[in-house]
Formats: sequence, C-alpha cells, structure tokens
Amino acid sequence: MPYRPVVVLAEDDGLLRDAMAETMELEGYRVLACENGFTALKAFFSEPRVDVLVLDWLLPDIEGQDLIRMLHAQRSLVELPIVLTTGLDLELPSFEGAVCLLRKPFAPGELSRILHRLTQPGPPPAAVAPRDQRVA
Repeated sequence: MPYRPVVVLAEDDGLLRDAMAETMELEGYRVLACENGFTALKAFFSEPRVDVLVLDWLLPDIEGQDLIRMLHAQRSLVELPIVLTTGLDLELPSFEGAVCLLRKPFAPGELSRILHRLTQPGPPPAAVAPRDQRVA
C-alpha cells in the first residue's frame, strides 16, 4: 500500500473541520482531525510521522502561535510545514513560523494545491514561499 501523507488538522469549527478532513481524505491524505490545540498536540505524540499541520489561528484553548512554538521547540518538528488558516483580517509577521497563510473562506483547491506542494517529492517544504493566500 502506498504511503498516505499524514495531516494534522486543528480547527474548532466542526462543520468546517469535517468538510476539510473529508476533502483531504478523498485526495489521499490521512487526516487526524482535532477540535482544539491540545488535541492536535497529543496527535504528534501518538503519530510516528506527521507531514503537515493545518492550523486555525484561533482555537478555544490555545493560540496558533503558541502551538507552533511548542511544536518547533521539539527537534524532530522544527521543520514541520504549517499551513495557518484564519478568518481574522490581521497581519501576521512571517505567519508566525507557518509556510503560508490562508484567509477564510478559501477555496478547497487552494488548500489542495498547497498540501500537494508540501507532500510531494521535490524541493523541501521550506521552498513554499510564505505568502498570504487571499481567495474570495
């Protein structure tokens, strides 16, 4: 069986989380859908390999920047690609360690394109230029 890239999805909106997880699974990803930051953090300790974190900036228990700092403090996760999502209209310096920022609402195709670039063989994930993905 071919390897299925693992995505941890941290999103507190249940309907959005379910829709995103279903879309990613249909595209061949194995998704660990988490309703809050601490559940996402636990996923990293239970899963031997995580390829990408898709992280909502504001979660009920922890802010995205704090979760990113906790994960990047772990030597094995310092290079973990993080796709940050937010519905807020705010400026984030360097996206707080994420490889890109998706503004909600975003088209499913945008997330798919980014995940494909981050999980396919080729340039390392850091090659995905940090940028603000504004999709109407």
